[in-house]
Amino acid sequence: MINQLQQKYQLSLFLLLGTVAIMGVFPFVVIRYLDGNFIAAGIDITLILGIVALVAYAYFSKKIRIVSAIAAVFINTGVVAIVIANGIDSFLWVYPVFASTFILVRPLEALCINFVAGVAMVALSDIFNTISLNSFVITILMLSMSAFIHASHGVKQFLLLKKLNTIDELTGAFNRRAMSSDIKAALSNAENNGIEQLLAILDLDYFKTVNDKFGHAVGDQVLKDFVTITTSHIGKYDRLYRFGGEEFVLLIPNMSDQHMFIDNLKTAIKQELKTPDGKEITVSFGVAPWVPGTTADTWLQRADEALYLAKGQGRDCAVFSNK
Repeated sequence: MINQLQQKYQLSLFLLLGTVAIMGVFPFVVIRYLDGNFIAAGIDITLILGIVALVAYAYFSKKIRIVSAIAAVFINTGVVAIVIANGIDSFLWVYPVFASTFILVRPLEALCINFVAGVAMVALSDIFNTISLNSFVITILMLSMSAFIHASHGVKQFLLLKKLNTIDELTGAFNRRAMSSDIKAALSNAENNGIEQLLAILDLDYFKTVNDKFGHAVGDQVLKDFVTITTSHIGKYDRLYRFGGEEFVLLIPNMSDQHMFIDNLKTAIKQELKTPDGKEITVSFGVAPWVPGTTADTWLQRADEALYLAKGQGRDCAVFSNK
């Protein structure tokens, strides 16, 4: 969800910047054409057509990240070209273009693009016979660093928002919103690339007894400990989600020896997860390997049915769905 909102925001921002750029540049096409400055007018027309093409491609392809990077390089190249062709009369375009770069791409990328454009301008343009090179360098540095700090802060805010939107507040596991998105991605990867995928529902056995005997604060700590223990025994790209209460979902891509992995994980949790009086807390597993034609709902349903069978067999065991 948060990624979709980010994409829509970036697209609307890109469309706005494109519109402003076209409206800002077009009058200069007319002015320079009437003044007989056909080279500068041609560069401006090229910029307008390029921006229109990039905006249209971004709108229909939804590849905002790639198009924004191309646009950042394109407008910086354009402003260098127009300054070289038109001299001091077009110099002020440098500042809004350099600032806009930080809106289009990541802060460090924008800094690098601006640096290359600035060096090219110093090396190829003769405007510094008229204006002070030192003033230009200091002004551009101040502008770029201010924009860099502001953009970096925005990135941190977005990452914090993304974390709050996808992480279970109590346990630190991923939440159901993240799970829904990741399951869709896993199914797509499995269908398109044939990558083995494993989904399991984990349920802490007799967890209500822990709450009743030791209180909910201890129960909450047990859930936190369970997440810490489980995540320490799964891979970098494996994901653990809190499904609700004491139930969790485990999503594992590219798992070959599934039975051994689940058995080892079950044993590790049993050995490490304890009540305050030192008793073991066991976990039941309902495991559903991916099969062709699986949907998100049927995948979870198969795992839930397998979990029901595991509980029926006395808990502290793993049952694999054979559907």
